[in-house]
Amino acid sequence: MIDILLQVKLILLYGIIILSIYTIALLMIGPLKLIGKIGAKLMVGGLCIFILNYIFSVFNVDLNIGINLVTSFCTAYLGIFGVLAISLIKYLL
Repeated sequence: MIDILLQVKLILLYGIIILSIYTIALLMIGPLKLIGKIGAKLMVGGLCIFILNYIFSVFNVDLNIGINLVTSFCTAYLGIFGVLAISLIKYLL
């Protein structure tokens, strides 16, 4: 039979391992939330550009804005002003 002291050491060791895994998991959740928020904003920005391109095509305006990471980020970060800035730059070029 395993003596009592060894059993207590094993229980403490397992407890420490479980707490360590839990702590590491909690530390990883924070950056994942940030990455998720940025990804969601980029998708909404791309969707806004897509809708803007559709509206331009309905009114026969030849102003197609490419959907890429830079334009999506600009739209997501700046909002309406970002869409207007991209449209103005595209119109002037």
